[in-house]
Amino acid sequence: MTDATRAPGRPRSAAADAAIISATLEVLREEGFRGLSVEAVRQRAGVGKATIYRRFPDKSALVRAAIGAIHADLTARDTGTLRGDLEAMWTDGYRALNGIQAATFAPRLLAESADDPEMHAIFRSVLIEPRRQALREVLQRGMERGEVRGDVDMELLIDLLAGPVIYRLLIDAGDTTVVESRGVNAGYDLLLDGLRP
Repeated sequence: MTDATRAPGRPRSAAADAAIISATLEVLREEGFRGLSVEAVRQRAGVGKATIYRRFPDKSALVRAAIGAIHADLTARDTGTLRGDLEAMWTDGYRALNGIQAATFAPRLLAESADDPEMHAIFRSVLIEPRRQALREVLQRGMERGEVRGDVDMELLIDLLAGPVIYRLLIDAGDTTVVESRGVNAGYDLLLDGLRP
């Protein structure tokens, strides 16, 4: 093989990628953003520091990628009804968060990001905004179907849909049994009754 045809470096390992992301989420859950270090992730993932730095130039990039992986498969599914779309989004989003024990992860990051501009920017742009955008798509479809009044304040409605779940996580100290047992259907029904034209 000549220099012109030789591939530059070794191909990236998918297993190493997954181990780094998983380790980052574990350290975030246990230590928070401030307590996270590349060394802690390296030890947990079982890879070298160079392996991490080849993928992520700094701690912020590492955390951004890890949080982004939580909702990588989140989509605004079209089930044919607004209620069905909202329920599908809740199920998909909750499943993704539950996989990383969101009961302790999400509240901790929310609290920590309040006085940490760097963490807040990451949390908002990578976790919050993609979910809000998916909700906008679902609600816009609901308006186009005639299921939601055209004069509804979209951003306020998104707050009203997402807020109760976050509230329960915070006041129940991460215990998800209340949300799991009640689900979101009762809250959706209450809101949807007032949203119909």
